[in-house]
Amino acid sequence: MKSRWRDVRLVAQAVVITSAVWLVLFYLFGDRLPTAPSPAELAGGGPVAGQGGEGTQIDPVAEPRLTQPRGKRVAMTPQNGSPDQGKLFIPVAGVRKSDLVDSYTDDRGGGTRTHEAIDIMADSGTPVFAAAPCTVEKLFWSDLGGNTIYVRSPDERTIYYYAHLDAYRNGLKEGQQVRAGEPLGTVGSSGNADPAAPHLHFSVLNTTPEANWSEGTPINPYPLLSR
Repeated sequence: MKSRWRDVRLVAQAVVITSAVWLVLFYLFGDRLPTAPSPAELAGGGPVAGQGGEGTQIDPVAEPRLTQPRGKRVAMTPQNGSPDQGKLFIPVAGVRKSDLVDSYTDDRGGGTRTHEAIDIMADSGTPVFAAAPCTVEKLFWSDLGGNTIYVRSPDERTIYYYAHLDAYRNGLKEGQQVRAGEPLGTVGSSGNADPAAPHLHFSVLNTTPEANWSEGTPINPYPLLSR
């Protein structure tokens, strides 16, 4: 029994001595003892290691710059009617023949090239329709044309080109057959178009069945649309 009480006293004495040592150390060197990192430091906003005082704040990682959506899709419904023989359907909803402007021979690129197309002005998001029956040859992004569509006529001798689109129609895919007046996408200002003047860039190429989807001889679409 005496031996047990002696052990208890020894343990108690050890605890008292250890506590006293820690109190002395804290009194003498408390400002130098390591401390747990703050939540701000854990989050990366605390002082840089090795620097005293308040330190240097770590710059937050910059958010990535969002690029323009390419090939996004929208739901659309077909336009009623179809073009007469030798005439094209005006491919932008709400546009009349009197609204069209013949810009086929206008200069582009500071006079380095000819337009060889017409621009059909309309608000961004206005539906774009197929000007004639066709097969979708290529859905393509270019720095100049933005979201573009190349389609070919049933006899494979005409290419119709639609550019600066804001979006493609839901379900549109290469190889798909499209009727005249069927929706293709919406007017926009993608590519090098002026955002303040959204429009459809529309061009027509005479081609051959063996030619690539972008190869052909440009012809003026204005007379075909304004007849």
